[in-house]
Amino acid sequence: MSEPLRVLIAEDEALILMQLEFLLEDGGHVVVGTAATADEAIRLARETRPDIVLVDLQLRDGSSGLDIVRALRDESAAMLVFVTANARRFTDDFEGAAGVIAKPFTEAVILDTMAYLEACVHNPPPGMDAPLGLTLAPDYRAQWENMRA
Repeated sequence: MSEPLRVLIAEDEALILMQLEFLLEDGGHVVVGTAATADEAIRLARETRPDIVLVDLQLRDGSSGLDIVRALRDESAAMLVFVTANARRFTDDFEGAAGVIAKPFTEAVILDTMAYLEACVHNPPPGMDAPLGLTLAPDYRAQWENMRA
């Protein structure tokens, strides 16, 4: 593994947040912050400059992960990935996010996805196909395919 990924997690369910933190840290990555609301996640992302932001769609206080992606997609170099039980609620462009991991997820899905995202960040284009648990946004898939051609 190359340099660990710096990950911000926007998740308001404590058990899921703890599970993600454990899996990411066990996989050698660094969790640079956690947030339960969109405003908190946006502030933390601007402060910590993560490589990856894992975003739940529905957050505390009625805030939305869509607000996080909309705020950060043009100003941040971070890859934005939804982790949600509402994976079918997205437009074709995924609101600018790189992809979606559906809940409930398994340990293998998170670890395989992080290995793929690590290749995306550190050695683009990734030399592997996206893992089964990650649905890539069409724009991201096309970007990698064009780079390989």
